[in-house]
Amino acid sequence: MRRCLAFALLALACPLALAQAYKWKDAQGVTHYADAPPPGNTKFEQVKIATGAASNATPAPPPAATVARPAAAAGTADTPANRKALCEQLRKNADLLKNEKVLNMDDGKGGTKAVDDATRQNEIKKNQAQVTLYCAT
Repeated sequence: MRRCLAFALLALACPLALAQAYKWKDAQGVTHYADAPPPGNTKFEQVKIATGAASNATPAPPPAATVARPAAAAGTADTPANRKALCEQLRKNADLLKNEKVLNMDDGKGGTKAVDDATRQNEIKKNQAQVTLYCAT
């Protein structure tokens, strides 16, 4: 009986151990994750999926505002409502980039990183280009 139970648990855990994820960036610099490789000749990397139990440690809250990455090209349909939401997020990001002294940003790996002056200027330029592209009315 114990052997059957142990075998059943192992059989259920095997697909989790074999799970594979793929990570790539599109032409707009948006990072994508999927369980299948990207189409075409897109450069990608395989990501190991952690299947262990979550830790009980609580991460410290970020010390400042965090700039959100707009999901312009992340497979979202180009509808007026989605375009409006994107433009609102871009404008909020522009406000944060210009007014916040201490700022954090998504690092593309599930965490955040502090924004220095050079990165801030680069992000302001990117944000302005996206506003021009997506929000010009």
